[in-house]
Amino acid sequence: MLRPDEAGPEPGEALDRLVGICWHTYPLAGGRGWQFRYEPNVNRLIEERAGRIPIEDAKSRVLAEAQGYFTGPGFKLAAWPASARQVPEAADLQLVLCEEEKTARSVCANADDGDPQAPIPRRFQNAIVAITATASGLGAAIERARWLLAAEAIEKEHRTGDAGKMVREQLQRLKPELHKQFRMQTYRAFDRIVLAGGTSYAIEEQYQVPEEQMLQKPQGQTCLRKFLDAKGLLYQPGDALDVGRFVKDVLPGATPLPDVPEAYSVKAIHERFLAAPGLRLLPDAGIVRETLKKAISAGKMVIRLGDGRAYDQKGCVEGNEGQRRRVSGGLATIPLDDRTYVALTNSSPGTAWVREESPDIGKGRGPSVPIPPPQSTQAMATTVEKAIELAGDRALMELKLIAGTPAVASALSALAQPCGADSLRFSVTASGTLRDGGTMSFQATDVKPTHPTRPLQTAQTVFNALAEGGTYEAELTLQFGLVGRTGMQPTLRDMAQSAPEGLQLNATFGRPVGKNQ
Repeated sequence: MLRPDEAGPEPGEALDRLVGICWHTYPLAGGRGWQFRYEPNVNRLIEERAGRIPIEDAKSRVLAEAQGYFTGPGFKLAAWPASARQVPEAADLQLVLCEEEKTARSVCANADDGDPQAPIPRRFQNAIVAITATASGLGAAIERARWLLAAEAIEKEHRTGDAGKMVREQLQRLKPELHKQFRMQTYRAFDRIVLAGGTSYAIEEQYQVPEEQMLQKPQGQTCLRKFLDAKGLLYQPGDALDVGRFVKDVLPGATPLPDVPEAYSVKAIHERFLAAPGLRLLPDAGIVRETLKKAISAGKMVIRLGDGRAYDQKGCVEGNEGQRRRVSGGLATIPLDDRTYVALTNSSPGTAWVREESPDIGKGRGPSVPIPPPQSTQAMATTVEKAIELAGDRALMELKLIAGTPAVASALSALAQPCGADSLRFSVTASGTLRDGGTMSFQATDVKPTHPTRPLQTAQTVFNALAEGGTYEAELTLQFGLVGRTGMQPTLRDMAQSAPEGLQLNATFGRPVGKNQ
């Protein structure tokens, strides 16, 4: 026996742990202490009820919690695929959540594993990473979920009446700790990272998000990114491949232009980076642009933009066929599209693109290398301010309005109405854990706003029933035809003034109006 001022906090902590598992401890009135009673307390009720909770119900709760934890903007999430076919090929970095490592390996390596004897390999293997749990970790999380579900069921049964008052008081103290332990065990259970090459890693404790941060908001992608960066498994901003390696190992595997077999579109080069063996994960296309710039500066490659300008180690060559001349100016950026082409400097197209000409010199020079006609490049905007700027001299092709809450989503149709789009399509998702137990997900893709099923209202109903941590996103896509819509600056300005806080947009614009084709 010790006095409290002699022992410090240890007796209190020990007692808290003790009463959290004992069957016969009861608090005294006013929080003065604890006493033992013959009648079992709520701990026994929970333990007995937990044994009757179906494992599948507890597992569903774990999977829903893990899905919410790994939701985020850095990786496109694909949760719980039963086969590789359910995860599409994508150039954007994908994070796949799997229940077991066998599935994770197959999804990362294959696009279709329906026939185990002849699976179809995944092309974009450098844009996918999977996270899974060990059997023991998942089992422990499921057990925690059973205890939490048992506590929630008991609480539901004793919501009213004097007889249930003591149970409610005990649950009020126990449930927060049960919920915390369930969440922590679930988050820590999913600590196995699998890559397309077949390698797997365990996330060490040093790369886990601290407990106090882990419980504040979804931190799964933060934890994953921290680990990938530390282990050198992800390209960083400013990284570029060695030029020799690029020319020898990466470029030959790209798909050439049909009419110019020695030239490639930059889009094909990007796809080759996503598919080439031995490369790291690509968080974006920065590594592609930096490598091409490095190859051009080294004199190994020539690039031709959609407007006909070509760049080599010396600078820029522009003009129509027969009148091309070298001008000052450097390459500002590299569009990742199929209208921008690259070729080796000593190849036939590479030589032709930067050849200086005049009307007299051009005559009789022999057959020219076929070059697809130049096309204008598009421009993108992710803020209203940038969209207003681009609308000054460009046609608006497509506008996506994105809402993260039902309140913002309710304003989308009104914002879109003045735009006069040729077509409008809604996509909306809502998923998570229900307040009274269980999970629910709703998804509608590319449906008309006037669809009789009322997808926005349905998604809001689901979201309102979710516990904290549920996810919601609504996207309204406006399309303006093949030629787009000019003169949209006033409409976009009005939209900026009336848009609710939290609205996001993605706008695609065509070529500047009045530019030569």
